[in-house]
Amino acid sequence: MKRLKVYRQVLKNEGWSGLVKKSGKPVAIGLFLFFLLKGLGWLFLLYGGFELFF
Repeated sequence: MKRLKVYRQVLKNEGWSGLVKKSGKPVAIGLFLFFLLKGLGWLFLLYGGFELFF
């Protein structure tokens, strides 16, 4: 969990290019996929999940 906080702080301060320079491509790709899947999950819950229940 500590590493995730560090990576998010670097991403916030220096952007994606700073994250790639400091931690490498696999970490940048992993964080990108995490945030992408998280956003898609919320969209599914809001639109798809709403239709399932109502």
